[in-house]
Amino acid sequence: MIDPQAEQSGWFDWLQQDTSLVPEGSEDLIVTCVRVLQLNGRFLYLKRTTDLAEFNAGERRILEALTRQGDTVFVAVGPDPGLVRLSYRMPDLENAVSFDADGLRGVIRQWFVWASTEGTSA
Repeated sequence: MIDPQAEQSGWFDWLQQDTSLVPEGSEDLIVTCVRVLQLNGRFLYLKRTTDLAEFNAGERRILEALTRQGDTVFVAVGPDPGLVRLSYRMPDLENAVSFDADGLRGVIRQWFVWASTEGTSA
């Protein structure tokens, strides 16, 4: 039998052993399948997932924090890039729009137009 605790090593392993700190929870925050685009100081985060069930709470918190600071987050949900459901900012499939690959490219192009004109006005 393998002890998963014995395999972990890193900077913060001591947090699991320190009884003076009693955290409510502890988890590694990892965001996967994300492309970050930047233009004129604006950021667009493109997150791809085949199923929202793969979206963990930590990942959701990170992307929500990015939207609160004013960044744009697109979440493309679907097993095939040819047909995805796109959620603007955060995954809310009740308000998601279905796109094919060309439609998704069009929405990203619109963001580039917005970011290039928005950043130049002062």
